[in-house]
Amino acid sequence: MRMSRWFTDLFRRSAKSMRDKRGSGTIIFGLLFLIPFMTFSMFLVESKFLYSIKNAADDAVTAAALAALKSVNPLDIAYGEYVLDANAARDTFYEYLRNNMKLDAGMNPLPGSVAVGPVYVDEFIVYNPESYPAFCPRGTYIKNTAIHVVLRFKTRRPVLKGLFGEYVDITLHRDVDNYYNLQEE
Repeated sequence: MRMSRWFTDLFRRSAKSMRDKRGSGTIIFGLLFLIPFMTFSMFLVESKFLYSIKNAADDAVTAAALAALKSVNPLDIAYGEYVLDANAARDTFYEYLRNNMKLDAGMNPLPGSVAVGPVYVDEFIVYNPESYPAFCPRGTYIKNTAIHVVLRFKTRRPVLKGLFGEYVDITLHRDVDNYYNLQEE
């Protein structure tokens, strides 16, 4: 009861002030300035937050791809070209991706994951010496043994849910190689 009386008193005072035309211009100008300014500020905070989520997922993809680039014989890597077993690379990539992004065996998020739905690996291509030089499907020039990955997932929008929707689609494209050449003397 007290809250409703406080609210009605405040409403009556503001209505009386608007009728007297004292300060109404300042109030209207303040609202016209404050609402877009606050929306823009929330947009900036949200965009930085979503950028950090995308960077964390990109780091997880890069680390998983680097783990998948391992060779059976480590000396092959040091002396130039080497051949990856595509199936072993894919299995290693998925294992490390699930650990890095906190996903279960079905690529669904576990508690603490940045994804809110299933994570989809749309493209996974292993480039071995017989398949390069080439361009990946997204246009990156491949000149070494490499892994091409395109991954997509949804994450929750932190602030402007009512304005732009509750979820954001994130797509990552990464071409990873570990080129290092040890010259023989």
